[in-house]
Amino acid sequence: MPEILLDTSFLLPTLGVEVEEISSKDLETLGAIRQRTALCCSHVSFVEILGLLGKSKKIDDAAVGMGIKSLFASGTYKWVAPSSSAIHLALELRSKGHKDNIDNILYATAADSGMLFLSLDKELKSFLQENGYDSDIIVAIKDLPRRV
Repeated sequence: MPEILLDTSFLLPTLGVEVEEISSKDLETLGAIRQRTALCCSHVSFVEILGLLGKSKKIDDAAVGMGIKSLFASGTYKWVAPSSSAIHLALELRSKGHKDNIDNILYATAADSGMLFLSLDKELKSFLQENGYDSDIIVAIKDLPRRV
């Protein structure tokens, strides 16, 4: 069963945060492939989530609380941790100029674990291509059904 690591953007709707680039059809796509894939998340995403929620003036505490419980207790997601080699790769990406440490860790975790990485981040993909890293593991939501 293929494993797909979700970028933080794909966790936000569960917390009641609308992401402009993610449509209800995109969320349906994730639901549809759930039976034949393992949807994976990393606790590292919560660093980014807390930053985004902390800046927002429109936080629904009840929705966020229910969303956090759902992320952990629903059984929908497999929670993964970066290995030491993934952290080393993330540091390498940082030292070569990619400044988003969360994306570096998420990408490195997916690459090290043989997962696809579902991400909206075109800048990361471009950086990886320019620096000779495997950007084929980054998949857009529209391409996901044919990749799994």
